[in-house]
Amino acid sequence: MKVHHTKYKPLYEEYILDTVTDENGNELPTRKAKIKRLFERFYSEKKWHIERDGIRVAMTDWLQGLALPIAYTNVDIVELAIKMGSIDPEPSDKLFDQVVDNYWSFMANITLGLEK
Repeated sequence: MKVHHTKYKPLYEEYILDTVTDENGNELPTRKAKIKRLFERFYSEKKWHIERDGIRVAMTDWLQGLALPIAYTNVDIVELAIKMGSIDPEPSDKLFDQVVDNYWSFMANITLGLEK
């Protein structure tokens, strides 16, 4: 069942943070450590892109390049949205396409929100 964004946003945040590891692939001990590592990597890898196109465009591009092991196929993206409660099960074709089309910018917004 679809839930309010205040309910599913923390689920996406945890989903993203669960993919963040140290440089050796080891799990980090705290949420704060994961956020720190995520943004250290992002700024290190995309500084030039941020300066050229802005932070949202750079983050979207970084995620699309699979910097983090998050869902990336259309079916997996929609299944994730269902699992997180952001859409109802069995979406229409129109909703399926809308979720896929907006996924990367949505995930960039969720990720950038972690830094605040």
